[in-house]
Amino acid sequence: MRNPLKPLTSITSVVTWVLGVAALAVVIANVSALGWLPGTSANETCVDAGGPVGVLKPGATATAGGMSACVEHPAALQRLADMGDQLPQVVFEFGALFLVLRFLRTASREGPYAATVPGKLSAAGWFVLIGGPVSGLLAALSLSYLRSTMLADAKQDWFTEWMAVFPGWAVAVGVAALTFAYILRIGVEMREDLEGTV
Repeated sequence: MRNPLKPLTSITSVVTWVLGVAALAVVIANVSALGWLPGTSANETCVDAGGPVGVLKPGATATAGGMSACVEHPAALQRLADMGDQLPQVVFEFGALFLVLRFLRTASREGPYAATVPGKLSAAGWFVLIGGPVSGLLAALSLSYLRSTMLADAKQDWFTEWMAVFPGWAVAVGVAALTFAYILRIGVEMREDLEGTV
């Protein structure tokens, strides 16, 4: 009998591997930008100004296009903020795909009404529901901090930045996964009751 979850499991597995390699590449790129790898030196740190660059703080320079500012010798916190602009989102996407793959593999092997399936779907749902907004918040805080260290007229408006990138889809997907996990849990309990009466 053909397993209907097999194609989904295969697709998710391939996407997880691709995203995992991309996450590793981002980590290596950020670590080499810090100058921590042999044969690398620290690169400058830049931030999008969100418009034309205004008054710059000491040590910051405007790019040729005039839409971003850079520091040639960034402080450690500026380096971390530069990583925080990209890394949390990549880690979130990889983690979400990994948890979905784990759920699909379990459901494919043991059947959708196995006792462990609702818990694995619930874990994926909670991760997406919380991880999406948190990764967006980290990116917004990083961007806001970088702007405040380079632009004299920068506003500390991380909340507006967060709302601009807020992943509403993650909240919707997380709630849907938790709802479906609850329905599966009821199905598992009904199946166990039925097996107990037979």
